[in-house]
Amino acid sequence: MKICVVGPSFGYGGANIVAATVGKELAKKNKVYYYSYENKDNYSDLPEEDLFFSYKSENKFTSKLGKGIEMILKREFTPSRYKQNEIEDLCNIIEQKNVDIVILNSFIAVTIFAEKLKEKFPDRILIAWMHEAVEHSFGILAKNYLTSFKRSLKIVDQIICLTKKDLKVFRKYNGNSMVIYNPLQFTSPQKSNLNKRVISFTTRLDIQIKGLDYLMEIAKKLPADWTIRIAANGKPKQIIEFERLVKENNVEKNITYVGPLKGNQLVEHYLESSIFISTSRVESFQLVLIEAMECGLPIISFDHSGAKEVLEYGKYGILVENLDVSSMSKEIEKLINNKDERIKLQKKSIERSKDFKLEKIMNEWFLLLEKWV
Repeated sequence: MKICVVGPSFGYGGANIVAATVGKELAKKNKVYYYSYENKDNYSDLPEEDLFFSYKSENKFTSKLGKGIEMILKREFTPSRYKQNEIEDLCNIIEQKNVDIVILNSFIAVTIFAEKLKEKFPDRILIAWMHEAVEHSFGILAKNYLTSFKRSLKIVDQIICLTKKDLKVFRKYNGNSMVIYNPLQFTSPQKSNLNKRVISFTTRLDIQIKGLDYLMEIAKKLPADWTIRIAANGKPKQIIEFERLVKENNVEKNITYVGPLKGNQLVEHYLESSIFISTSRVESFQLVLIEAMECGLPIISFDHSGAKEVLEYGKYGILVENLDVSSMSKEIEKLINNKDERIKLQKKSIERSKDFKLEKIMNEWFLLLEKWV
């Protein structure tokens, strides 16, 4: 079987990393190609001979003008209209490599490519892999092209999403919808000893979505001998904005920023801490939560849909309602002052992390693909 995984990037970021990981595992039994239509990154060291990029990007001025006119006339626009070069590049790959299955990674890849691919290759299988929470996709991300987004969901052969909540919505558009969790990227026989006075935080430096403004308020309330260590990737402007936020809130002593980490350095980041927190406003599924759980960390998170799914509504960690910073700070304080409670939650984290092991998740993928052969 020949498969092409398509996304805007194979750089840093949960959805990109997971797509690369699953692709590599699928390649053990299939031929797998990768197509990135926006960025030319290769964060996960994909085989270069199987990795393709689009070199004919859209004219930004023409694209902006066209979208503006469409918005005035129809109050929405059609993304595929402004990605003709990228669509052509992908079609060439499918034809030249005789691809059987195309996995469209993320809501925007689905919206751009699904209709055009199904029109040109009606016999090829299209899988929409939705990493975004439905309320975020429909309410914010795709709000300016909802018609194209919904049409694309209806014509793909299969939708894969990450939570049961999302599944209920996607099944309204496509009966062939199912949940497959994102897999752990590593295993760690070693677990945190929970003695370090460090709270770990792993993220992308998106202040609004990741709730970094909330994180500043939490940092202010930490005991003087505790710190939040942040492993994060960000664009230059995001890093500048984040550093400004830290300085303005006078939390330089409470926050340590170590930049993006991967491999053994990322594992050490978790092992050398005693609590993991998430302050995101919205997430469909947080890869970093299961990474921290694999390393034996107690989890405290705002109750976005991703955390609810991973923590099973509080069974495996602490959920804080309504983005309540004060309540989160109190929960952190309780764990700081009670190692027995940290140990109790550690056991729950380790138990839950087993559900996201790579072998288990890949068995689900192979079974799905066999259905379409």
